[in-house]
Amino acid sequence: MQAPLKLKSERVGKLTLAEENPILSVFVDTGVFHLDYEFDYLLPSKFDLKPGQWVSVPFNGRNCLGLIASRSNKSAPRKALPINRGIKGPYISHDHLNFYKKVANRWCVPLFDVLRFVTKYREQSTDADSKLGNSKRIYLQLPPDKNEIEAIRELARKTSKSGPTLLIVPESRVATQFENEEFDVSMRAGALSPKRYMNVLVLREESEHHYELKSPGFNTRDVVLLRNEILGENVIFAGYSPSLEMNRLIQMKYINFKGSSGRLNINVSPAIQGELIPSRLIKTFKEALKSGVVLVIVPTKGYGLAISCAACRNIAKCECGGKLTKHSKGAPPCCVICSKQYVDWHCAYCKMNRIYLLGKGIERIAEEFGKTFPNTNIHIATQDKEIEGVVGAGSIVIATMGAAPQINYSTAFLLEGLNLGVDLRSEERYLANLFKYAAYAKGRLALVERQEHPAANSLIRWNSLPYLNRLSLELEEVGLPPYMRHLLLAGEDSERIYTGILSAIRDGRLPSSTKVYYLNGKTISVYFDIKSSQQVLTFFLEFQRRRSMANKPHIKLRVDPYLLG
Repeated sequence: MQAPLKLKSERVGKLTLAEENPILSVFVDTGVFHLDYEFDYLLPSKFDLKPGQWVSVPFNGRNCLGLIASRSNKSAPRKALPINRGIKGPYISHDHLNFYKKVANRWCVPLFDVLRFVTKYREQSTDADSKLGNSKRIYLQLPPDKNEIEAIRELARKTSKSGPTLLIVPESRVATQFENEEFDVSMRAGALSPKRYMNVLVLREESEHHYELKSPGFNTRDVVLLRNEILGENVIFAGYSPSLEMNRLIQMKYINFKGSSGRLNINVSPAIQGELIPSRLIKTFKEALKSGVVLVIVPTKGYGLAISCAACRNIAKCECGGKLTKHSKGAPPCCVICSKQYVDWHCAYCKMNRIYLLGKGIERIAEEFGKTFPNTNIHIATQDKEIEGVVGAGSIVIATMGAAPQINYSTAFLLEGLNLGVDLRSEERYLANLFKYAAYAKGRLALVERQEHPAANSLIRWNSLPYLNRLSLELEEVGLPPYMRHLLLAGEDSERIYTGILSAIRDGRLPSSTKVYYLNGKTISVYFDIKSSQQVLTFFLEFQRRRSMANKPHIKLRVDPYLLG
């Protein structure tokens, strides 16, 4: 008879701990919201690790990433386990860890939601424990007669001579312009860099691309100001026109504003009968075309925003309820929702088949420019379509906002309709675009706008602060950001959460000045005073933790988003 199978047990030697401070306090990436605190682990003698280094640790039957917060000589917890091993990663100084904790509390998220942006850095920082800057805070307005890339490159090179410098830009297409420089270049995630810098430069802080879409939903401006407060780095915001939040800080003297000046050639004229270029600007356009490339900025891409019947002017709609549009001159009407095409379209009201285009898109505008300026090369640039090949002199570049290539233009023309946004930042964006595109053509710009419009006056004086002050005063009077903080919640049980927030205000757990709105049956919008920020943010952070402990569905929470609910 065959002998029964016997398993040989593995013999494990006795664990030998480090002689000094063998107990590690470790932040662990558990993936669970409410387990956002330090856990105790044992440090075997074969490892030489210190606070700020990364480790692999056992947690609930799996191996997780951890960051050592401290080492101590306290008595070991009965169930404490040894770490698995050390892991390569950037050293996190004590100041940086405090900075990341501040960011996590500021945006109501667990610490590792912030640290996940840090783990991608692999290089060690040799000066991680030494402060380099002296906490300067400056907003530097760029000049009108110098290209944005040229101006910021000159500034970054100058500041990098005084010490390590980081340049944070809003878009990848801008970042590629600064390759092989003596300073570091990054987009918004670079605001969380574990390296030490003497100077941090932020280009166009008002751009929506500086707002992170993933958790924690931070924005570059506020994170960099936290770096300035905790790490002592100098912060220089560079741009043409500041955001409303930045304008408030400038008025408070928290940030020192340094304006600029230069040669300007601004022509402003309104469209009297809906024409693309007013008659007063036709001569300017033709002269600019003779001397170089003309840039034309248009409101939107596509052929038209919508169509209506040319006879009765009723808006054309699809059977599903969506509006109809046209993608090109010869294309049939098409639904913007279900994409159904109407080859033989007739008006549902008067049965006529003549189409009237509402709101001209870039394709339609290019078509009209081709008729007005025959034998002229016309190039189209949108976010989905870049210009290929060389743009020769005497050409027209028609682009949507943010898509124009960085080349030398003789003049920039901004058409009517660029300021049709309905959100509270539409004027802010309009101002920033006016200034930016004027600099694209070294201060030469033609604007289709009323001459008395305050944005036009700001452009002529190359100073947007008076107009921003006027906008800010209106927002302050009605209690809206940037004079109030804003928070959005969305997810399941939103109606019960809305009721609970109202109850918390009545009970005094939230300040009585807190305003709550229930939007679209699924989103909760909360406004609260800046002075009571800590109380409100602590309340909602605890609210998220308790939902996690009760195993309830996750609630999406955003603090100070780019757009209001």
